[in-house]
Amino acid sequence: MKNGIYYIFLLYISLAVQAIFFTGVKPDFVLIIVCYYSLKYGRSKGVCYGAFAGLLIDTVNGFILGPHMLSKSLAGFFLKTVRENLFQWNIYINTVAMVVFSFINIMIVYICLDFFSKISLANRTIGTSALEIFYTVVASLVLYPFFKPEVEVTEQMI
Repeated sequence: MKNGIYYIFLLYISLAVQAIFFTGVKPDFVLIIVCYYSLKYGRSKGVCYGAFAGLLIDTVNGFILGPHMLSKSLAGFFLKTVRENLFQWNIYINTVAMVVFSFINIMIVYICLDFFSKISLANRTIGTSALEIFYTVVASLVLYPFFKPEVEVTEQMI
């Protein structure tokens, strides 16, 4: 229970930091936290936490409910799947994963917004999305020592 409250508090703090300290293009701290949570606590908890984080972002944005819920929960699901299929998790794999999941996150959100609310993706330049991915990757590299996943001990390692 303490961990759940801690991560919910961390989620609120990251949203506040994004809103207060960044204008225009922002790094996606919430995606970084969802990815770490999924790596640490597993696929099902990562999906639930991602859906909660996405719901919080969707309610703050005030557009429609769902795009961020879908994108963050998919990130929580697929990141743990990628982690299970790799032998070793390091900073290079973390960087590639954050680039891929940031891109997927942006595309899911804008496709949903275009489809359901007529907010066109054509009005957003590719440079803005690329800059958002770059900022998210830089933020994940800065936060990597704090959110580094623990090494899983298996029977084969012993």
